[in-house]
Amino acid sequence: MTSCKNVSKKENDYQEIPPKAPTTKILWLNDKIESIKTDPTLSYSKGIKCDSVIGVNYIGFSGEHFFNPINEKGQYISTIKQTQKLNQNQVSRLNSIIGNKKTYENPNIAGCYEPRLAFIYFKNNTVICQTQICLSCNQLNSSAHIADEVDGNLNEEAVKKLTELQNELGLTKN
Repeated sequence: MTSCKNVSKKENDYQEIPPKAPTTKILWLNDKIESIKTDPTLSYSKGIKCDSVIGVNYIGFSGEHFFNPINEKGQYISTIKQTQKLNQNQVSRLNSIIGNKKTYENPNIAGCYEPRLAFIYFKNNTVICQTQICLSCNQLNSSAHIADEVDGNLNEEAVKKLTELQNELGLTKN
């Protein structure tokens, strides 16, 4: 029988705590300011009427905080790596993916939510909607209503379609 007094633990036997994950420094740029008027009554399931949509490859998170590509003051985030304007066919496909209730059936989600893909909708040179997507954990968040009774958790088929659109636009993964 051994006693606790006879057992000693060396200082080096304790496992070190891993370092915290690095956080991204988020800055807001002043060189180009957009007019912004998001409309919470917009709905993907009813169709979003807009003049243009821009796809964005960016880092939309820092620690536990999430950011749209353009803030409420109309400033662009400093972490944008690529942008690409969608053609009308691509806009229609994007809207049909996000606005379809089947997109959210049997979701396959993880817990990271680190958005790196976003879509900015413009009408009359004003931002009317922004949607941020994390293809790693299959979740999205939008300033527009997405589809009735869904929470933004995507299924594998939807992620596949959004990844195809991302690749088609040349918005490479970070």
